[in-house]
Amino acid sequence: MDIDDPLETLLGSIRDCLNGGLYYAGLVVALTVPDVCAALESEDGKTSNQKYKDWYESYLGELYKTLTSDDCYSLRCSVVHQGKFGHPNNQYRRVLFTVPNSQKNVYHNNIVENALNIDAICFCTDVMNAARKWYDTKRTDPNVIKNLQNLVSYRPDGLHPYMVGIPLIA
Repeated sequence: MDIDDPLETLLGSIRDCLNGGLYYAGLVVALTVPDVCAALESEDGKTSNQKYKDWYESYLGELYKTLTSDDCYSLRCSVVHQGKFGHPNNQYRRVLFTVPNSQKNVYHNNIVENALNIDAICFCTDVMNAARKWYDTKRTDPNVIKNLQNLVSYRPDGLHPYMVGIPLIA
């Protein structure tokens, strides 16, 4: 974990979930990344559905022509808040995330009847790469600099004055 890059706490969690076979948890975190990045560059440090969609279109939309920003936002809402991969506002009846399998098949970014199929590893990797690209271009933005102070981060020496001398996520 690169503790000098605050965004890596979040992205490292996605990577660790994928490496540990925790694909659902990795997807949940990955689907929140556009919110986090949009909030970081926002003057008030907050996100919105439109900011999420704008970030998605700028950094991921080109890779996912079959998944609109509206679809992705609805997917984020249904997964994070209701624990399901379908939402009435999506153009697809279901979203199917494939995971590593014994046949070593990868099915990604295609439509099966009225369901969108996305590979979980590919999607999460694309989100992490998009966030890193975003950060490379925004790291000197005054709002990002200001808002990074409050980003949940790995703090190896604790957080003064609350808890010092032990590692925290705070």
